[in-house]
Amino acid sequence: MKLSQLLKIAGIKNEPVRDFTVSGLAYDSRRINSGFIFFAIKGFKEDGNNYIKKALEDGANAVITDSESAKGINIDNVFGVDDVRKTMARMAFEFYGRPTDKLNLIGVTGTNGKTTITYLLRHIFETAGFKCGLVGTIDYVTGAKKQESKLTTPDSIEINAMLKEMVDNGIEYCFMEVSSIALVLHRVYGLEYKAGVFTNLTSEHLDLHKNMQNYFEAKKILFDNLDSIAGAVSNMDDIYGIGIVKNTKARKIYYSLNSKEAEFRAVNEKITMDGISFDLLHKNKMYEFKSGLTGRFNIYNILAAVGCAKYLKVDIETIQKAILSFGAVNGRFNKIKLPNDAYAVIDYSHTSDSLKNAVESAVEIRNLNPRKGRVITIFGCGGNKDRTKRPAMGEISTTLSDYTIITSDNPRFEDPNDIINEILAGVKTKDNYEVNANREEAIKRGIEISRKDDIVLICGKGHETYQEVKGVRSHFDDKEIVEKYFHLAK
Repeated sequence: MKLSQLLKIAGIKNEPVRDFTVSGLAYDSRRINSGFIFFAIKGFKEDGNNYIKKALEDGANAVITDSESAKGINIDNVFGVDDVRKTMARMAFEFYGRPTDKLNLIGVTGTNGKTTITYLLRHIFETAGFKCGLVGTIDYVTGAKKQESKLTTPDSIEINAMLKEMVDNGIEYCFMEVSSIALVLHRVYGLEYKAGVFTNLTSEHLDLHKNMQNYFEAKKILFDNLDSIAGAVSNMDDIYGIGIVKNTKARKIYYSLNSKEAEFRAVNEKITMDGISFDLLHKNKMYEFKSGLTGRFNIYNILAAVGCAKYLKVDIETIQKAILSFGAVNGRFNKIKLPNDAYAVIDYSHTSDSLKNAVESAVEIRNLNPRKGRVITIFGCGGNKDRTKRPAMGEISTTLSDYTIITSDNPRFEDPNDIINEILAGVKTKDNYEVNANREEAIKRGIEISRKDDIVLICGKGHETYQEVKGVRSHFDDKEIVEKYFHLAK
């Protein structure tokens, strides 16, 4: 595709001084090759305008920057635009062949549950015989190839390149986690979705969004841009569940455990450590669902997946079969039975609401056991992230759990003890917690003090296999630590 064609599509009226066939797009000057367009983006840490010279030396034949920066650059084929990120997304969509014209893209957004729902949907559609791709927190699947995720939702160049690869590999459906950051920064701008799914909204990323209203408006972008032939699947039990789809053109589909008005409603729920079952009430008919997943929050995840899959014409019988055969996602309430008949549970819950859901689920499961063991929660908070959730998480864990061990997560560039002190600011109890900043020792301690029927809930890292301290990532896997001290559960 010629530069002149991409400029026209992006709404840039200036003609290029030198037209050429574009061989690639990049916003990182280290990825530039001959025939590339370089997008000079002012990021949170770096300003791409400082790397224009290097990009040109490495072979870039055109530069897109913001209008103010362009005024001071006396180089051919430099174009100033109002929004570099939007322009990059438009050009990437066209450069990679408008991939969502050729596959069905489903976006899942919300604070918690996105990963499990995308995995559920992928499993349902593969059970139905479709070839599926995935973009999310754990990994990217574009065909036979699977790669570890770096961002929940990558930037527009990477996303469109992956979607093109899916098209080339014959993939029919892609299930994508869509973060609020990606929506605000236009990473998914211009993509066409067949359906959007909303899970819930609780305090998270407020370091970026500043307040819940801004966070809500960011998530709402996905639904505001759905067209009339798409579906908008939303959680009616969440306080934002109706408002988030208020202005959408798409068909509204609600799921719920509490509202009789929801199109997909779960009733007669049964929750144990071995799994969950419930009856789905849909259009005055009842359907039985069983799953090896556990926790009330996973009933919501299943309802979201069922509502979306049914809207996209998968029959109920296939959905039931898929839900029954679905295994837990790595790092999402993964159960390990200990030698003393207690359970260790590894969960990614790293927000105040996801921690609350995890602890409440463990308590509910415990309460259904006549012997009623204890819930021992081990958690920390990540550094250089939203600090407002730290005291809230301290209060949630110590209030709801029988015992809490407060530890470190990924402190990044913060002092772990400073993070722990902010967690402790929310603690209202006096004698049902302890502090150990060494995460390995904290997990060991939880296993040592466990007894028959206890649930040792290890929260925050889930699928992650590293701990980041002062910018250095060292191998650390909660599951491996449990296995290392497994024998101490007596």
